[in-house]
Amino acid sequence: MSLTRLPVLLEDASRLDWTRARYMAAVDVRQAKATVKHGIDSAPELEAALDGGDAEWVTELRCPRTLLSRQMRSRGSEQAIDLAADDIIGDAFLIPGLVAIDDFELPTSGLDPLVWHPDEMIHVPAGWWLARGDALTTTPLTASLVRFRRDPDGVLNTGQMSVEEDSDGGRPFFRVTLAEGLYDNRRTNRDVQIAGLIGACSLLPRSSLRADGDNASDPIAQQLRARFEDAEIPDWTSEHFDPALAATVLEAFHELVDEADE
Repeated sequence: MSLTRLPVLLEDASRLDWTRARYMAAVDVRQAKATVKHGIDSAPELEAALDGGDAEWVTELRCPRTLLSRQMRSRGSEQAIDLAADDIIGDAFLIPGLVAIDDFELPTSGLDPLVWHPDEMIHVPAGWWLARGDALTTTPLTASLVRFRRDPDGVLNTGQMSVEEDSDGGRPFFRVTLAEGLYDNRRTNRDVQIAGLIGACSLLPRSSLRADGDNASDPIAQQLRARFEDAEIPDWTSEHFDPALAATVLEAFHELVDEADE
């Protein structure tokens, strides 16, 4: 069968090649490591390609500044990615998906019958992305969610902070403003950062990330929900949401032991 294009199952469903299939990826970045969990639903044709060794899960690491482009493949649906590379400078991105590792024949049974005849096969070349997820930044989740700024107008008194939602090119985040002395002397202190994170979490129920908000489906909202679900705690759409618990699930306080007390 001669085709001008090959089918791709996109996470954002912007292409209608597949009638029912879904691809989803959960990416969790912590410090210099990322965990990627892949999944497909209602796509027995792609599952057969995985089981038969014709396809593997893949995550591509890209760094525009250094022109880095590296693929890591896995037979398992969960990948651990090391981000501590010398060729990563500035922003870097992870693109998860499913790729063909050998030429193989893909049944058209799950594809749009108006484009592909349901009883035919498509020749898929090695290297073709069968499924492709959204590009996600390697910046840790909490760093994407919260940004610290110095009080520009001297409104805050010594030791004070304030938190409000902001956006950067349409992407939501929470701006934590610190009094001048606090910013200069303690902004990198973990306890101060977690205090800002608690403040940010307290705004989630009435932010643009709320269930009916403009950014309810933003990747950062999806990552937060996944983290809270993994921790088995209510998210911000529940009346039982606890901002302090949520924040310390994302970034726990360090327990310091006083040797003298021991």
